[in-house]
Amino acid sequence: MRTSRDVQATIETVISINRRRRFVPRVRVDEWPRQSSWCGSAASRSPSLNDVSPQKPHVDVLDHGTSWNSQVLIVVALVGLILGRIAAGWASVVLEGMNSGGLLACPACGNNVSRFQRWCSPLAVRCSCGNRPVRWHQASAVCLSLLFVVFAWTLLPPLDAQNITEVRPSSMPATRLPFHLLLIFLLWVATLTDLLDYVIPDEVTMGGSVLAVILATLSGELQMVHIWVNWDLAIEGIRGPWLPEWMDHHRHLHGFAWSITGLLTGGSLTWLLRWLSGRILGQPSLGLGDVTLMMLIGAFLGWQSTLCVLAMAPMTGAVIGLSSMLLRGKGFVAYGPYLACSAFLVMCLWRWLWADFLTLRDIFSHWPSVLSLVGCSFGLLCVLLFGLRIFRSLPAEAVRRR
Repeated sequence: MRTSRDVQATIETVISINRRRRFVPRVRVDEWPRQSSWCGSAASRSPSLNDVSPQKPHVDVLDHGTSWNSQVLIVVALVGLILGRIAAGWASVVLEGMNSGGLLACPACGNNVSRFQRWCSPLAVRCSCGNRPVRWHQASAVCLSLLFVVFAWTLLPPLDAQNITEVRPSSMPATRLPFHLLLIFLLWVATLTDLLDYVIPDEVTMGGSVLAVILATLSGELQMVHIWVNWDLAIEGIRGPWLPEWMDHHRHLHGFAWSITGLLTGGSLTWLLRWLSGRILGQPSLGLGDVTLMMLIGAFLGWQSTLCVLAMAPMTGAVIGLSSMLLRGKGFVAYGPYLACSAFLVMCLWRWLWADFLTLRDIFSHWPSVLSLVGCSFGLLCVLLFGLRIFRSLPAEAVRRR
């Protein structure tokens, strides 16, 4: 009588012989056929499930090793310093008549600040009245520079945070890097205005959304992941994911559709969240600025990444709120920074979220799974909002006794 081990060994032997007879290559996922920003074969066409001939992994023509990466990081850091300083000036200008942080006029005496001090000066802004000097614009420059460096470090080899099987742009540093640095800059300006006076100006969000759609359409390869990828029938080492053929034949149209879909997803879901909170709590927990901010994020990142940002924002908010309470004794922070921080984390962790750790690509390949995920998230949110409403309705004395 054969034991179970003998049967298993026989099955493995038969499988091995069949592989040798059929000459099916055993390749890794990162060696699957790909072409430019599309997961296809060497021919200029859309990928096919029958593509099995392996090719060498894509190597960026601009990637010359660690020394070149260091040069890119230095340039990115300098650009971040300049744009961080400009962001502080822009935030103060759009908040004219509100709390501009002292870069428009002295809070004590009302003397106007010169344009050079408002936009360009790296030194602290001092007034002749002897009021406390304004220094937050210096912190803005340093913080944005650090954010730029961290993102560029994760994007470039060896981390390759956005290097996934389905999407390989012709040059990551020349296309994706400046595109997402622009998003980080706009998110930083929105964060500054939200922290200063709880305002997210439309000049930043709506203008940035239109710019994102235009750039995505003109380039055709700025997407983190295509508008639709189906991994249901993919087999590792044999055939890759299925992509609609029209995306390869009309890449600029695909870039437009990808960006518009992300914009509509971010704006509509955030508006629905705002409406639900208003119905349950009696007042909206989000402002219209948060809706336009998610439209901006969706236009730059696409609908899949936008859903990840919305799912990650409450966890990010809990961490930031708790840290603020411990450090400053103030637990309330505007919701815009939570969304901006979540978007930054999704950009820096995309490869691990999509394929290498959470494998979200399996969920986003199936429409019922996506709808179920969104429905469960909103259902849980409604439960939390009802709990908050019940807590608010309790008398203050009863809450203190508990």
